[in-house]
This record gives sequence, structure tokens and C-alpha cells, in this order.
Amino acid sequence: MRHLSALLAKLVMVTLVLYVILGLFSGLSFTSVLFLSSILVIGSYLIGDLLILPSTGNLVATLADFVLVFALVWGLGRYYYGPVISWYMPALYSSFLVAGGEWFFHKYLLGRVIHSERVSIPPILPKE
Repeated sequence: MRHLSALLAKLVMVTLVLYVILGLFSGLSFTSVLFLSSILVIGSYLIGDLLILPSTGNLVATLADFVLVFALVWGLGRYYYGPVISWYMPALYSSFLVAGGEWFFHKYLLGRVIHSERVSIPPILPKE
């Protein structure tokens, strides 16, 4: 249940950022923004938040999210929606804003979702 609420919070954050950058300034429809956001959230949650974050820490995971957001927005934007607009600057702006939000989201994940799932194992040998 904690993962579901974390995914929903991340989806709201990413959708808001992408809607402001891609929807309002670049003219992409809300359905298209929601599609890009959903792909981005699922990919970055599985790769960045569950694999990279626990093993390397917040800085590396945030940088990985920056690269992932840039690559997906630029690549999927050009692939699905064509070169109607230049995708470089919207992808760059989106990457900076999402990475800023991810910094704080990772702190939430580490404190409330990831570390709370770990079970402490009692020592085998009794204390003397």
C-alpha cells in the first residue's frame, strides 16, 4: 500500500510539471501529458527509486532521474508527436523541475517506504 501511495504522489508531481512545460507552453494535450507521465513514473520508480536509490543514495538517484526524464521526454516526444516543436528545451526544463521534486521525493521514500519495509533480524548469538 505504501508503494501505491508513493506512485500516486509521484504521478501527480510529474504530471503537474509536464503539463506546465509541455501542455501550457508547448501545446501538448492533457491526455498526451498523462501518457508520458505514466511511462516516466513507472520507469523511474522501478529503475531509479527501487534499484538505484537504496544502493547509491539520493544524489545518484536524482541524477539518474534527471537523465531518464530528459531522455524519455525528448525521445518519446519526437517519436510519438514528431518534430512539431523543438523537444530539447522542454525536455531540459522538465528534467530540472522533476529532478528538484525527486530530491525531496527520495527523502520521503527512504524514510517512509523503503526503510520501513526492512525487517531487523535479531542476532544469532545472545549478548553476554
